[in-house]
Amino acid sequence: YGNRVPIRHAGGTMTAYAHLDSLHVKKGVKVGKGNAIGTIGSTGSVATSQLHFEIRHGSKTYDPRPYLG
Repeated sequence: YGNRVPIRHAGGTMTAYAHLDSLHVKKGVKVGKGNAIGTIGSTGSVATSQLHFEIRHGSKTYDPRPYLG
């Protein structure tokens, strides 16, 4: 996944953003809605710029499409 930023949310949910070209946050920093956490890139084993986004609660992974507006 190259550069990856995991974000813990209230209630035990976690989101993760990967293949980031640059990171705009550091570990332990609180981020709010609309804050930039990084820029997309082509890190890891991908050939083109892209963003990997995932939602987890405990050990279960959720399809993020229903949560995106």
